[in-house]
Amino acid sequence: MNMRRSRLRESLSANSEQSVLFAADIRSQPAGDALGARDPFLHHQCERALPIAEQEDIVVLQGPLDEYYHQWLRSLDLSTDHIVAYGERRASGPLASLIRQNPAPVRKMLNDSTAPVYLPFYPSEEDLLCAKELGIPVLGCDEATTTKYFDKLSFKQECERIGVTTIEGHHHDIDVTSPLNEEEMGELIHRLLTNYEKVIVRGTDGAGGTSAYTVGSSDIKTLYEQLIASEDQTVLIEPFLNVISSPNDQWAINNGGEIHHLGLSAQLFQGLKHAGNFFGQYYSPRVTKYIEENSLKIVQAMAEGGYRGVLGIDYIVCEEGIFPIENNARMNGSTFALELFNIARERIDGLHCWKFYKARCEKSDFPQFQKKVQKFLYDGEKRNSLFPFMT
Repeated sequence: MNMRRSRLRESLSANSEQSVLFAADIRSQPAGDALGARDPFLHHQCERALPIAEQEDIVVLQGPLDEYYHQWLRSLDLSTDHIVAYGERRASGPLASLIRQNPAPVRKMLNDSTAPVYLPFYPSEEDLLCAKELGIPVLGCDEATTTKYFDKLSFKQECERIGVTTIEGHHHDIDVTSPLNEEEMGELIHRLLTNYEKVIVRGTDGAGGTSAYTVGSSDIKTLYEQLIASEDQTVLIEPFLNVISSPNDQWAINNGGEIHHLGLSAQLFQGLKHAGNFFGQYYSPRVTKYIEENSLKIVQAMAEGGYRGVLGIDYIVCEEGIFPIENNARMNGSTFALELFNIARERIDGLHCWKFYKARCEKSDFPQFQKKVQKFLYDGEKRNSLFPFMT
């Protein structure tokens, strides 16, 4: 087992020089359709793969390629010219389905490139079929194995099985056909409210803070209606603790079963919604050691259970202890920033930290944006700089 710290590139396969086909569609994960319904432009997050791609890699985009952005990347000796852009303004379906319906552009790129490994955002069954039909290996495993860890309830149960301490609490199945279902859920919440001021209720397959609610009363009529509207089938009911910080610990298991630690970062939040990450000397050696030891237990069990791919384990640090709360058994939003930082660190001496943050800006084309932020824009030399992802 390989325990050395590694770049994402080196963790993908036993052959670290193998090229990659990026099919980074966030909507391939469970509840992806619901995420897409909330944001019809969500498929543009495929573009996050552009800056971290290398010369021989292939990047598949569901939307159009922003030529100005791509030219800027290439001027910095970043990215690849092997790009397939399907040009959809609004997604007609998951990216893997689109490729399967019209594989010719991707097949042409495969003919012009070294045989890559297919890297999905989340290894859905559709992605596995897509890779199989293209005739290339996929970094991933069957979806049932992935779901075992991605689902918050089954992940919590798996942690308990291997001796990793989790937060106390309950789970509840939403059943609108049962007249007592809402009352039963209210009773579980009431039990925790006898000892805690607030309770957090989380859907077991949500991501990025979706389907997460705080409640300070056992009167849950509005909450119950929200859970039905968001089509949550099972929820975790846990005490809402005073969280000091929320680490994200990223790892990768390649198709040979080798384990690589990618890095530990601090998550940033707006309310309950993930807003970014900070990577640097943030946690004390004691906290870092505790998290990495527990993560290793989890990742070893995942490798033995057949999981393959990138993953990020979210923790909370609070007065009551340090607890894993979910496993993003897929690429994480900050995976792209972490890999970009590794690329930049090879070029610029003295880089020690990065901050990835979701921010709104005025709508403009890339040349306009570039002109506004030119003073701070990454140029391959400045240590303090801004690097935009086209999302």
